[in-house]
Amino acid sequence: MPNVLVLSFEGFSFSSRQLYEHLSPKLLSRAAVHESLTPEDALNWIGSGWPNMILVSDPIITTEGYTDLVDALIDFTNHGCTTVLMGLFAAAVEPQNLDVFFRAFGLKWRAGHAAQREAKLISADKNMIRCHSLAQTFYAEALFLTGVAHEQLIYHAFDPNTTANAYAAFGRVGLGKLGYVGDTGFGEESERLILAMCHLDRPEDSLEGQEG
Repeated sequence: MPNVLVLSFEGFSFSSRQLYEHLSPKLLSRAAVHESLTPEDALNWIGSGWPNMILVSDPIITTEGYTDLVDALIDFTNHGCTTVLMGLFAAAVEPQNLDVFFRAFGLKWRAGHAAQREAKLISADKNMIRCHSLAQTFYAEALFLTGVAHEQLIYHAFDPNTTANAYAAFGRVGLGKLGYVGDTGFGEESERLILAMCHLDRPEDSLEGQEG
């Protein structure tokens, strides 16, 4: 069973505050889950080599004072971990902090702006993410990104007035992967995406043949 570490530092408890209706029970049934509520606890669990996946549920690690944890997260991701930015992360992050955070991972992604737009699924490398459980299109409220290469796009939204078009991005970082879910509305589509990024989607989650 995979091991999932959830980082929840800034007043958001992933396990007790149900922003996502189905994500927590599905994670708990498909993986061993530990939630770190302090940076010290997170460093201990990362240092032990325990997690296969790390979910970062709020953006406090992008602020000053978390250099050691960010360095550990980058190193651990480079060595094969899948790290996903989700939960309250996109809703609360400061754009300038997010840009610095992405640069530290060696990515050219940049914060765009918050908007409500239709997001469309892009055909993805199946070694990176399986798409059978993902909605083809949906109306998203999100912090969109710029600077995301086409092969790193999972969902995008077209707007002729802006280049900020990535609702979700997923890129290789060394031997690992970094995922970004820009959703700020906590809908079912983002739940499905988080599970798929962690390769915790199951056949019973499939939407194939259900969408017209």
